Parts: sequence; C-alpha cells; structure tokens
Amino acid sequence: SGNTLVTSFPNAIEDFPFVVTQEVINRGQERYNIYCIVCHGPVGNGDGMIVRRGYPQPPTYNDDRLRNAPVGHFYDVITNGWGRMN
Repeated sequence: SGNTLVTSFPNAIEDFPFVVTQEVINRGQERYNIYCIVCHGPVGNGDGMIVRRGYPQPPTYNDDRLRNAPVGHFYDVITNGWGRMN
C-alpha cells in the first residue's frame, strides 16, 4: 500500500547529535516549508496541497506514535524517505 505503520523504533537515535539553537530551528522550518509542507501541511496534519489534489495522505505528526518517536526515526525518514515519500 506504500505506507507501513511503524510502532517501534529499535535502532533510532534518541538524542540530537548537535546543539539545537534558534538558528537550527529556523533552518528546519525553512526546509520544511520547501520540501515537506506540500504533503504534510502547515502543522503536520497530512493535509498539504498535493494531498488535497488526490495524493495519498501521510500520517499526522500529531499522533502519539510519532510524538513519542526518537529523533533518529525522523532523521532516517527525511534522509531515506518512507512509504510514498520520494
């Protein structure tokens, strides 16, 4: 189906390998607005413009499963893609 529900993250790193500063947060927001918002939407609900036009909906970031996921999971997904992510 393209989207696999992951419920555990056994190999994911738990802590950021660098200091998270306001500059890092701003850069992340900039990248999210360029690459992610079209599918994930402005607040991560999975309701971006491409989804509204028929592309399969990604999972919401506002799910406890992802809220509790370690940071390494997100690094891996952003780097390698997941499900239908290019």
